[in-house]
Amino acid sequence: MPLKIIGAGFGRTGTESEAIYKESNECPGGLAWNKRGTTVIGNGIGSGPDQLYLPNGIFIEPKTHILYVADVSNSRIQKRYPSGDIETAPDQANGTSGKAPNMLSGPADIFADENENIFIADWGNGSRGPALNQFSFPSTVFFDFKKNIIVSDYENQRVTQWSFSFDPKKSIGTIIAGGNGAGLNPYQLNGPTGLYYDEQNQILYLSNEQSHSITQWVLGDYEPRNIYAGITGRPGNSAAQLFYPEGITLDKYGNLYVTDTSNHRIQMFCPDAILGITIAGYV
Repeated sequence: MPLKIIGAGFGRTGTESEAIYKESNECPGGLAWNKRGTTVIGNGIGSGPDQLYLPNGIFIEPKTHILYVADVSNSRIQKRYPSGDIETAPDQANGTSGKAPNMLSGPADIFADENENIFIADWGNGSRGPALNQFSFPSTVFFDFKKNIIVSDYENQRVTQWSFSFDPKKSIGTIIAGGNGAGLNPYQLNGPTGLYYDEQNQILYLSNEQSHSITQWVLGDYEPRNIYAGITGRPGNSAAQLFYPEGITLDKYGNLYVTDTSNHRIQMFCPDAILGITIAGYV
């Protein structure tokens, strides 16, 4: 059983204690992982069908089980089907970037639906700026159940929500998190990269790459904003620290998973825990 520390006061929503878990199978769900991973796509650096060049965002569509990979430096999206077949979307399979409608330039993240429609955060294209009809390096794209598009806007230090019925001349985003400049306070973001939306509880989890922390942002004007994982402004490799965190997700048991990029590991933060557990990568 996890050790409970009463009154630790780490600022989580609705908690009065902190838990210390030593192994992942002590956390809700009793989950455990193999010590060795299996490569499903990627055969060295290159632009071949089974090769990648600085891949970043990944997405597994839950109904079709297709794996999508944002292959950043090849400016393409690779799709791996459950059969093992690999295809490229859009059409530029040779790693050529560009501004044409069927071309990408440094795609950072990917979301897809069951019909294989894909939505891409494309860093190198578009009109960059601070207006609400603009982005400045969109890093994560996410859909809610109503098909609103949610985007973490890296240099604008905000998360915006967009209606699915998009009109490029009229549509603007609505700020739902951040927008208060870069900083270390819970109500500020600092290079938001990863994003997960717990829609049932109306909570955003956001990775702040530049402050090495994860923010828990309860939606609403007067709701709490908390530092949920990591020590703000203090990068490191201890169990309580992160070092340039990026992609994040949450499982059905409330366990948070963080891609801790400069520590070369995946950290699991169980509910109410301030210490992460390394489940993949460097230990």
